[in-house]
Amino acid sequence: MNHEITRKINAFQPDGTLTEKGYATRMNFIYNRENIKKFPFKLKEWDFYQFHKGRYALQMTIGHLSYIGQGGITLIDLVTGKKWAYNTIKPFFIPTLDRNGELPGFCEYKDKNFLLTYEVTTDKRILKFKASNKVYKDIEMELIVDHDINNDKMVIATPFDKPTQFYLNYKENYYNTKGFVRFTGVKDEDSKEVNFDGATGVIDWGRGVWPYSHEWFWGNLTGHINEVPFAFNIGWGFGDLSNATENFYFYNKKAYKLGTLHTEWDDNDLMKVQHIYDDEGKFDVTFTPFYNNHTENKYVIIDTECNQVFGHFSGSIETEDGRIEFKEILAFVEHAINNW
Repeated sequence: MNHEITRKINAFQPDGTLTEKGYATRMNFIYNRENIKKFPFKLKEWDFYQFHKGRYALQMTIGHLSYIGQGGITLIDLVTGKKWAYNTIKPFFIPTLDRNGELPGFCEYKDKNFLLTYEVTTDKRILKFKASNKVYKDIEMELIVDHDINNDKMVIATPFDKPTQFYLNYKENYYNTKGFVRFTGVKDEDSKEVNFDGATGVIDWGRGVWPYSHEWFWGNLTGHINEVPFAFNIGWGFGDLSNATENFYFYNKKAYKLGTLHTEWDDNDLMKVQHIYDDEGKFDVTFTPFYNNHTENKYVIIDTECNQVFGHFSGSIETEDGRIEFKEILAFVEHAINNW
């Protein structure tokens, strides 16, 4: 169920099918985009970042669905639910995106009074945003993220029922950030500035040709246990997972692979405390939710809905140093249902 790919390979065969299905802890897939058979009409590509500090979460996206480009940032107060955001869509626009998620890397979404860029160097990720609109006289963001190329990562090539459909996904957790985000509103009540020094976060680098209707569950945590870097990534609900799941945890930047997870998700009771665990007893956690970042988007043939539930995780993991316990680390689990 967990087939590991340990060498560099082309992601796609000449016929557009995945060369090999499974997971890696390095970006071992060469994204040979020219072999994808459904481009340009059904390919979806995005680079999404999310960072947490205290009561605030900051999200940013550069991506496209082939027929529409999307970019923007959102700052969320997880206590009050208030949001400061500028997100834009542009029909038949494909922004500048990197080819491999690692080095070298540059992404850009540029439009009138709107510029969002990601730059990846050997040891930093530099994320910048500058914009203005009718609500905000000025929005400025700059995050400088420690980037350790030796980090273990979550990388997976997932097939679907149709041979040329796929999801190539790379997620990496980051344990130290410096920077800020500032919204200067036309009205004073729309102004907000937050210092993100010391924030933790994750990148979700996704490339895929998906079925029009699909759903997923995704959860991610980045933090520390007694100052040791700790993270996990969990996910299910889409594609053929017989070759690998995207369930991992990371302790001191080393990956520990998980198989199937058991959970008690209930869309009718999103604030329900959940127990999440694996069959081997390596991962046993309790999730206590406190805020649902609910979003819906409808645009022509696009119809998406996501319940991104934030809460605190407590539990234990098995490591090379023995059993490690942790308490009340902020993270999220989400359920998305999409037609796009």
